[in-house]
Amino acid sequence: MWIVNFMRFTVFTVGGLAIRRSWNWLVSDIEPFPGSKEFNKELLDAKQRYEHLKRKKEEYDETIRKVR
Repeated sequence: MWIVNFMRFTVFTVGGLAIRRSWNWLVSDIEPFPGSKEFNKELLDAKQRYEHLKRKKEEYDETIRKVR
């Protein structure tokens, strides 16, 4: 009897993980609605990337000016 319970546990666990990962894969490409938590998170990430790249470009420009 414990073998059946172990098999059920294993099947449900693996099935749940597979369903969750496939669902996340399906919905990851969908653009979030403005004002939602996901939209705000993506907006913050994009702003942080922009600031980081802007800072790196400024540092690069300064080193190029010093070299010339």
